[in-house]
Amino acid sequence: MSKKYAFLLMGKDFNPQRDHACFSAGGVDSYIITVRSPEEAVKKARELADEGFGALEVCGAFGENLAREMYQAADRRLTVSYVVCPKDQEEASLQRSEEHTSELQSLERI
Repeated sequence: MSKKYAFLLMGKDFNPQRDHACFSAGGVDSYIITVRSPEEAVKKARELADEGFGALEVCGAFGENLAREMYQAADRRLTVSYVVCPKDQEEASLQRSEEHTSELQSLERI
């Protein structure tokens, strides 16, 4: 039996029936799953625990409180971690993104 692990992304424009993927290698099934709301995320955590998943990672936008709520909803049968980066990296990334957007806007005017 394969071990099952998932990464959960949340966005209002996702279609969970369409927007998902699974990669299997070395006895581990790694899933990318989408939800549209915190409520769907909590429900999905419970479903994943029922399906035998052992670990779930969520993007940092979920935050600690929602990650803990998902853990509790899964009756603590599924670890739920959230991915964050150091604040200075986040700020640098946002700055690069703003600079890139400005460059694209300049090119559009040409």
